[in-house]
Amino acid sequence: HYTNILAHPNSSHVTHSLATPKGKVASQKIMSDEELQELKDNFYCGNFQKALALCESLSPADDLAQNEVKALLARCCLAIPLFDRLKAMQNSQCPGQQAAACMAFILKSQKEEQRAVAKEKLSKLAAETHDVGAAMLHTIVLAMDGSWNEALQETKTYPTLEMQALCVFMCLSCHQYNMAERKLAEMAGNNDDSAAYRLAMAAVKLATGDPEEAYLTYCDLSTQFPPDQGGDSETGSVLLETGKALANMQRGMFTEALEDLLKVAPLAPNDPDVLVNLCCCTTNLGKKEEFNQYLAKLEQTNPTHPFVVKSKSLPDVFARFAASLTA
Repeated sequence: HYTNILAHPNSSHVTHSLATPKGKVASQKIMSDEELQELKDNFYCGNFQKALALCESLSPADDLAQNEVKALLARCCLAIPLFDRLKAMQNSQCPGQQAAACMAFILKSQKEEQRAVAKEKLSKLAAETHDVGAAMLHTIVLAMDGSWNEALQETKTYPTLEMQALCVFMCLSCHQYNMAERKLAEMAGNNDDSAAYRLAMAAVKLATGDPEEAYLTYCDLSTQFPPDQGGDSETGSVLLETGKALANMQRGMFTEALEDLLKVAPLAPNDPDVLVNLCCCTTNLGKKEEFNQYLAKLEQTNPTHPFVVKSKSLPDVFARFAASLTA
C-alpha cells in the first residue's frame, strides 16, 4: 500500500517560461488556487481520470501553475496509464512531463540497458532543471532501486508538502517508524487539510497501531473526493479502498476488509496491492479456493512480486526442514 501511494505524489516548484497554448477551448477557465489544490488532492487520492479531466478543463493563471498542471497531467497519464500520450511528452518544454515520459520507459521497458539509459536521463533532468516534479520521480526511482539513503537526502532538497509526504512513506517502507512520525510532525501546520498530509498521517497511524484513526481518515477522503463527479461518496478510489481494507485487517475485521477490496477489484483487476490483500483476507477467512484464484492472478500479472516469490519458496523451505529432521 505504501508503494502504491508513493508511486504518485507530484508537485512542481520552479517557474519556467512556457508558451500559452493557442486556441483554448471555450470550456477552459482561469484556475484559482482552490481549484489547483482540488486538482492535487484528487490526484493524490488516486482519482486519476478525474484529475486528468480537471487538468484539461482549467487554464493556469501563471507559468508556475501552468508548469505544475502540465506535470500533474503527465503523472495522471503515468498512473492510468496512457503511454501513447507520455511518448509525445519526451520533448516537452515542461521538465515534469519529460520526467514522466522517462518514468514510463523505466516501468515499461523489458531491457535493462534501456531502463538504465532512461534512469540516467531522469537523473540528469532532475539535476539540471531543479524541477521538483522531476526530482520527485527521480527520488522514487532511487527508492525502487534500494538507494534509500540517497532518496531520503533528495527529499530534503525540496521541502514541499508533497516531497515531505514522500519522505514519510519511504521511512515507513524502511520500517523507520519513529523517523516517519518526526517527519509527519514537521509537515503539520502547513496544510493539514491537504490529501498529501492526511494520507501520510493515515499511513503512520497504520504503522504505529492506530488503525481506527487511519480508517476514519480514508473514509473522510473517500467522501470528500469521490472518483467521479456526483458518484457514490461511500466508495473511494482504488487507493483509498485499499487503505480502508488494510485498516480493517489490522482491526481483525477481515470480512469488512474483503468487502472493501471487492468494491474496487473489478476496476483494477491486475493491481498488485488489491490482489495481495485479497490473498491475505481470503487466507484469514479460510477461503482456500478464492485464495488460490487471487494468488494465481498475482503470479500471472506480477511474477516478481515479493509475495509471489516468497510463496513459491515455502515448499522448498519445508522440504529442507523435513530433510534436516531425518539427517
